[in-house]
Amino acid sequence: MKVLVATVPVSLFLVLVAAVGFVAAEGTTSVRSCNGAPTPEVQMLTNNTLCPQSPCVVRPGTDLVLHMRFKSPRYLEKIKLQVIAKALGVTLDYPLFQDDACVGISNTYCPIVKHETVEYSYTMHLLDIFPEASVNLAFSLIDLDHKSDENADVLCFEIDIQLKKDYQ
Repeated sequence: MKVLVATVPVSLFLVLVAAVGFVAAEGTTSVRSCNGAPTPEVQMLTNNTLCPQSPCVVRPGTDLVLHMRFKSPRYLEKIKLQVIAKALGVTLDYPLFQDDACVGISNTYCPIVKHETVEYSYTMHLLDIFPEASVNLAFSLIDLDHKSDENADVLCFEIDIQLKKDYQ
């Protein structure tokens, strides 16, 4: 009796595992769209745990880890992540210290071609001096080549977080 064994190159297998792992390993975070821009598939993690929906409870002094996957709506060469935070009656452009979002892309390189699937990650440190508060965060990936256009947002989504000092 002959046994047929299908062989798959190891590199192809690893690519498939990575692609499936984004969604299957931890699920996704429910987010709201904003500015009429497309909404990516998002995973928001706090303390290495997926936050499935708003509000995500976060302790000041820890990291908020963002993973997102999206299809590029057009050719993109220069992109930047922007976060607008609203809390306690104040709105501010949260400083990210990353002018080039291309450095956060894990599965491809810039420039990005139209319809290319992109996986992007960013770790946002929340200072321990922040008070306990409800915070709305609006994340936008901006096409710097179209910054003055109404189409500058490649994607946009909002999520609420709750800063709690005694949260583990």
